[in-house]
Amino acid sequence: MLRRFLFLLTLPLCAGLFAQAPPARQFLLQIEPVRPDFAINNVTAEEMPVLQAHGAYLHELLAAGKLITAGQAFQPKRLFGIIVVEAPDAAAAQAILDADPAVKNKVFRGEVIPYRTVVQRQPAAPKTN
Repeated sequence: MLRRFLFLLTLPLCAGLFAQAPPARQFLLQIEPVRPDFAINNVTAEEMPVLQAHGAYLHELLAAGKLITAGQAFQPKRLFGIIVVEAPDAAAAQAILDADPAVKNKVFRGEVIPYRTVVQRQPAAPKTN
């Protein structure tokens, strides 16, 4: 009986978490190197300025309020990046991806995937002395 009550109590919360959302305003940009043997430790002299411009571009997106998060994923046989942005629609997210210097210079290629944050940790409160 108690289990049924707890289930019924948590059902509205779960429905809220997994309900269909309005049209996506968040998009995951999954990027990967074009060069098959690309690795952090074998970046070429030609790729280095492009990667620096890529990093600066991510900081520009952050300052403009478009970037939610960005990071690298490492698998034994594959390196890829994940960038989550806010955009009004998929075409705008594609424009963000296409404007990335690493994509424009064909160091990375990418894909736009509709995305929705469901649960997110809140930043820790600053520590006081």
